[in-house]
Amino acid sequence: MKVKFVEKCGIEGILYRPTDTVDLSKKVADKLIESGKCVPVEAKKKAKNRSVGLEDKLETRVETDAS
Repeated sequence: MKVKFVEKCGIEGILYRPTDTVDLSKKVADKLIESGKCVPVEAKKKAKNRSVGLEDKLETRVETDAS
């Protein structure tokens, strides 16, 4: 689980500072979130193609020599 630290914290000999983002096991992350030392980071959702009536493959312009 990806978390962002809001307080200085040491885990397994590694010091994390506020604004550090790290991927931890769910068990450890849940304990830190409950204690208020970090907050969960939501994964960025992939943008959905919302175009209507267009085919999957679009035509592209071909570069022409302007000489």
